[in-house]
Amino acid sequence: MTDGDHAATAAEAVAHRLRQDIVAGDLAPAAKLRLRDLVERYGIGTTPLREALSRLVAEGFVNGEGQKGFSVPPVTRAHLLDITRTRQMLEPEALRLAMQAGDAAWEDGIVASLSLLKREIERRDPANPAWQDSYEAKHHRFHRALVAACPLRSLTGFCDELYVQMTRYRRVMKTVLVDWNRATPVHENLATLALARDEATAMAALREHIGTTADHVLPVLFGPDGQDPRDLP
Repeated sequence: MTDGDHAATAAEAVAHRLRQDIVAGDLAPAAKLRLRDLVERYGIGTTPLREALSRLVAEGFVNGEGQKGFSVPPVTRAHLLDITRTRQMLEPEALRLAMQAGDAAWEDGIVASLSLLKREIERRDPANPAWQDSYEAKHHRFHRALVAACPLRSLTGFCDELYVQMTRYRRVMKTVLVDWNRATPVHENLATLALARDEATAMAALREHIGTTADHVLPVLFGPDGQDPRDLP
């Protein structure tokens, strides 16, 4: 492996860790990302660190501010609504294409991921960061399984990025706000509709499910009317 390969691998590894810390809220919204602090935090040199930050700027997880350096993007009502509506447009379409192309392996993936998610819901501990990590991983796996048979890799890639962006809004509150009485039935219904190839109903159910994140987060982060306090007169 060449020095360039080592640098690329190091940049990829630290980009992954940075992304995780930003999504989990360990690096707070709007926080400055000073190179000397990050070098110490992640034990990496400045060259791969700068490359990692540039990657995350392109993905929307870091703001590049020219001479001012880098920072964690703030959480805003406008951004949450933007990614929610975009995801509501893209992910149901990816599901529709997956239902048309899905085979037995796709079906098995949905069933297996649903089983893991249900088990995680049963042992829930919403205020525990370790459980939050595990729940988010299982929930993400389920959504990936739903669209796994979609033949458009760019589309599923966009869906994946938007999912992670929305996860950040849930995690920044340091808990998981979910109606636990409905969590299992909602995901069981999504799986049933997908496996039945009921395209219209499955797409509508997924669109509604995606909207629940905004429904839960907006009042908590931005007030009872869901408005960002910075937008108020």
